[in-house]
Amino acid sequence: MPNAQNKQEMINQVKSWSLFVERTLARFPEWIDLVDFESSYGEGALVSKLHQSLVTCEDLIELNQQLRQHRLQEMLRIAIRDLAGLASVEETLRDLSSLADGLVSGTLDWHYEDACKRYGTPIGQFSGEPQKMLVIGMGKLGGRELNFSSDIDLIFAYPEKGQAINERGKETSNDQFFIRLGQALNKSLTEYTDLGMVYRVDMRLRPFGDSGPLAVSFNELENYYEIHGRAWERYALVKARIIAGDQAKGKELFDILRPFVFRKYVDFTAIESLRELKAMINAEVQKKDKQQNIKLGRGGIREVEFIVQAFQLVHGGKNLDLQGRELLPMLNQLTNNQFIDSATAQGLKQAYLFLRKAENRLQEWNDQQTHDLPQEELQQLALAEATGYTTYAEFMSALEEQLSFVQQEFDLLFADQDVDAEGTMGGVSSRDDNQQSDNSSLEESLTHILEQFKKERSYIHASSESLQRFQKVLPRILNGLKLVDNPKITLERVLKVVESIMKRSVYFVLLKENVGVIDNLLKLCSLSEWMTEMLSRYPALLDQLLDPRVLYEPLELEELKKEAYHLLEQSQDDEEMFMNQMRQWRHEKVFRVAAADVTGQVPVMKVSDYLTWIAEAAVEVVTEYAWRHMQKRNGFPGGYDSTQGMPFLILGYGKLGGIELGYGSDLDMVFLYYGLNSSDKSDGERGLENNVYFIRMGQKIISIMTTMMPTGTLYEVDTRLRPNGASGLLVTSFENFMTYEESKAWVWEHQALVRVRPVVGSQQAKQEFEAFKRAFIAKPRDLGELKKEVVDMRQKMQQSLDKSSDETFDLKQGRGGIVDVEFMVQYLVLGFACQHEELTVWSDNVRLLEAVRTAKVLDDGDVQLLEDAYRTYRKAYHRLALQNVKAIVPASEFQDERKEVTRIWNSLMLDD
Repeated sequence: MPNAQNKQEMINQVKSWSLFVERTLARFPEWIDLVDFESSYGEGALVSKLHQSLVTCEDLIELNQQLRQHRLQEMLRIAIRDLAGLASVEETLRDLSSLADGLVSGTLDWHYEDACKRYGTPIGQFSGEPQKMLVIGMGKLGGRELNFSSDIDLIFAYPEKGQAINERGKETSNDQFFIRLGQALNKSLTEYTDLGMVYRVDMRLRPFGDSGPLAVSFNELENYYEIHGRAWERYALVKARIIAGDQAKGKELFDILRPFVFRKYVDFTAIESLRELKAMINAEVQKKDKQQNIKLGRGGIREVEFIVQAFQLVHGGKNLDLQGRELLPMLNQLTNNQFIDSATAQGLKQAYLFLRKAENRLQEWNDQQTHDLPQEELQQLALAEATGYTTYAEFMSALEEQLSFVQQEFDLLFADQDVDAEGTMGGVSSRDDNQQSDNSSLEESLTHILEQFKKERSYIHASSESLQRFQKVLPRILNGLKLVDNPKITLERVLKVVESIMKRSVYFVLLKENVGVIDNLLKLCSLSEWMTEMLSRYPALLDQLLDPRVLYEPLELEELKKEAYHLLEQSQDDEEMFMNQMRQWRHEKVFRVAAADVTGQVPVMKVSDYLTWIAEAAVEVVTEYAWRHMQKRNGFPGGYDSTQGMPFLILGYGKLGGIELGYGSDLDMVFLYYGLNSSDKSDGERGLENNVYFIRMGQKIISIMTTMMPTGTLYEVDTRLRPNGASGLLVTSFENFMTYEESKAWVWEHQALVRVRPVVGSQQAKQEFEAFKRAFIAKPRDLGELKKEVVDMRQKMQQSLDKSSDETFDLKQGRGGIVDVEFMVQYLVLGFACQHEELTVWSDNVRLLEAVRTAKVLDDGDVQLLEDAYRTYRKAYHRLALQNVKAIVPASEFQDERKEVTRIWNSLMLDD
């Protein structure tokens, strides 16, 4: 250990090798004495320390603060010990893994207790026992070999389905309980604060990946791996470990999964799978020059891991010694069991430790997840010195020696004896090995794209039936590329869709038997990355390509409502069925709007109409479902008169209220109840006071719309514009809403009210709201004070939300952009509606601008300029959304529009 005299010298040396250490100590100089970097932790001590500290946190704010502070302090300690040579590579990897274990387990247990208070304790439907969630650490975390700046791969599981019942008698299914618990856990770990985030969390290794539920029961896990499990998932599960939750239940889970991972016999059938996994590695190496990547490059860390885990997969079922998770102990076992000679094992161990040490030193430089060798001379020298070499050239020489050894052993074990016997693929000639690979011709480019696709997991793991059907469809796809302007991009996009249906080969039959479907597929993929993603995520949308007359003709509002209500009746109170059907229905309708949009079948302003109508129909039908649900559970609300219609009123704010929804818009809504006393009680056996009754109904609506299902979410919902914002009641009475607007609301809330319209409710309730809104907006206001408030709010928004730069322009928040137009309209409406009734009628900006023209409160030419700019911006907004691109464009674009909008803003809002 360093003594007092050379401690500072050692710290200074470490700082020169790590910007992370230098930056952290500069921010928290007192930590140099607070953090004990001179001592190592005993087995389990770090996990215990972190867990105890986290579970005793008083509230979520403290928990999230403690999480980040612990992470930063321990990472500082680990980095100093590692860089100063006080810790071995094994200790560093173990401490990094223990740090993750402690932080995740403490956070899980805190959120579990919090969730139980809110929802009740989840109980198993068969055992009757309390259920807890298990967090499975995958990859290096599972093997207790986590690197310094790694993300963490997790799977969430729980033993049994069942339900939780809270003190109010509300039931929550176990799957929803644990999904919400997992979401809360992930949010605590991934949310960025002034102390950074805790971890990047990757959940894609769970059953069905991103499209699967966040948490699954043991039975669901077993069924998934039995039916859908693939070779790469066996590979992933070799290292899987319970890092948080009930370890006893974890043993039970792995007893279930073990037969899938480790066959009971020597599994020579795995050899083909191992070759496929090798192809996956090679495909990654070829992407973006991975030769300088010490993880993925030839001879890198992954190849060492693959050598060891390959033996485990083949022999682990029969030889239980090989069922361990940690690489170095497994290397010893391979030697003990004579699968690898001792010299090879020793060489692999040395290479592995060298590479892992270099990996950590790379990441300790700036706490970034990188495996690429540095290009900057300063960092190169720091890396060399930190790993014990005088110059970077010496380091590279040593590195090359280790990489060459690993590569040699890897190639000996997995020598590729296969020869591509196809010769051609889909009528496109394969590229000769001696031919230049500069993609000088289109045919070469397309061939290269197809060759790369053949190395993707979906293709490698596809059934022979899928491959045969794909081969029959491929010539038609290639022939159709002649009709698009961007054949290379189109082929890449179409292959994304093909990748998603490789396991569902029935879709290839659809393509084969309907040439028009292929034509439509090529056309839409050519025009839109967003539509490609939709087809990839929801392959059932391919059905929409069958009839172009339907595909390019979106439905009007009443037709949409009719279809949505039909789904409601079909569901017959099966909530899961209703939720999935509504989501699929929404995807189909939005997809049709996009198809009509990208092909120019509908004007841009009509696009927003269609998208808004889809949302409006969905909200209305979901509200009807929730209304029926509440009647069955709690009866009718007190004082309810069925002749007056449903007493629940939903106000659409923002883009929903303004009939201006885009493809990715969430729904800003405020929930009210109308015509009933809050204290009256519903007439059911489990009667509730009306205010509680309608809050429960509002919660049900949000749950139905936002819960993640296999078919995604229906819409994201934002209710923060309600009276008193997030701290206010989710649902309030119409009378309280009016009182709030008249006496407590801020001017920005008055601005928001300009764009509000009722989207769900009885005719009487809608009419009364419209009457209130028009009267309120028409109140006389001090123009100077109003202008000041509007300008101040715009400046605050611009400072916090505008993503423009010298090179780019934020279409929405940038100076002279969409929000400037909206704020001017809102100012004119609030300021002059007392004199011009026509300003109180509409909620959408274009028709409000027409009302401004009629009222002559702004120069006619300026009104036209604002209308033109607004339409231009909105059109660009939609186009960018369809390419999956954020609404930020080069600063050279829209200069005329920005100049005119800014001129009008300065004249109207800034000049006295």
